[in-house]
Amino acid sequence: MAILVAVDVRTRSQAQRAPEPCLAQARAMALWPRLNRRSLTRCGCDPARIANYVSRRTILPKKAIEDLLSQS
Repeated sequence: MAILVAVDVRTRSQAQRAPEPCLAQARAMALWPRLNRRSLTRCGCDPARIANYVSRRTILPKKAIEDLLSQS
């Protein structure tokens, strides 16, 4: 007895994929890995907004966090 299975491979279109994180978001996730990715995405690529979000979870001042995120 043979069983025939048809497999259809579907890939997500570019519009359905999660956007690539910008450099500041990637650094924030590397420095503070337990950050909520959705909340971080809402901050956009603005280091000031990311610093405001992160400052609620650490004792570092916002300016120091911005400097960490902006380093080359």
